[in-house]
Amino acid sequence: MNENEKKTSDWKMIIGGIALIAVLFVGVQFIFWGLGEAIHQDVPDASASQSAPEEGRTDAPSFCVHCGRELPERFEWGQFCPYCGEKVA
Repeated sequence: MNENEKKTSDWKMIIGGIALIAVLFVGVQFIFWGLGEAIHQDVPDASASQSAPEEGRTDAPSFCVHCGRELPERFEWGQFCPYCGEKVA
């Protein structure tokens, strides 16, 4: 093997290694993108949870219909009373 062939093959190996790393990086990114699309979850905004109540939604009761104790502000219909454990429907 002469000097010119050795230098050429060294450059080909370096360029091939860089290309292989780039292809692997893009492939891994593509796989994670595909998984993200397959397992897509709607995550609500933090600002949306602090907004005003939705239209058509009735206000929650202020007292439990079973034990009569005052319910927390964020209580909604269909939840269980934190004091007696009965479902407020």
